[in-house]
Amino acid sequence: MIPINLIQYRIANLSFGVGTFRRQPSGTTQAAINFCRDLGLIDFSSIKNEDEYLNELGKQTNLLMEKLPSKSWGIARKALNIFLFQTAHDIILSAKYNLTKLIPYLEVPLDNPNALKLKNKAKQEGIILNWKNIKDLKKIDSDAFQKYAKKIAQDEHNCSRCYLDLFYWRADQSN
Repeated sequence: MIPINLIQYRIANLSFGVGTFRRQPSGTTQAAINFCRDLGLIDFSSIKNEDEYLNELGKQTNLLMEKLPSKSWGIARKALNIFLFQTAHDIILSAKYNLTKLIPYLEVPLDNPNALKLKNKAKQEGIILNWKNIKDLKKIDSDAFQKYAKKIAQDEHNCSRCYLDLFYWRADQSN
């Protein structure tokens, strides 16, 4: 049997492409990979509801933030959202740690394409979402985006908000 830690390390490496941390300080990608490689997925195994998930995600976001060269909360949250999406969809890690149950709680990774699409949709409804860039993203603004994303995902696509990334990322290039 392949050691589970090697599978987790592979998923950590595959989670972050060349553009994931564009314009971030040198060492950001490797710091995110190292953190996710060592992340205790067992801590997510016993989660029973969204509040528990968000508490654990918040704790891990703060821990990763301290490891990043920029100390950016937004970059840390984006990295974890991408990685946790991948682990929940990996058959081996998901089975080992019961991660598919987290899918309804997973956040959409915020980056310019996702944030701007959500911001523009919200504006049409008279809702103001604050976005400058991922590096400067604060928890309060992220929470507002995630709340709105949850509504849009359910109302427009009948899915969990984490899948909005599939609809928005490079949406103009999918034709």
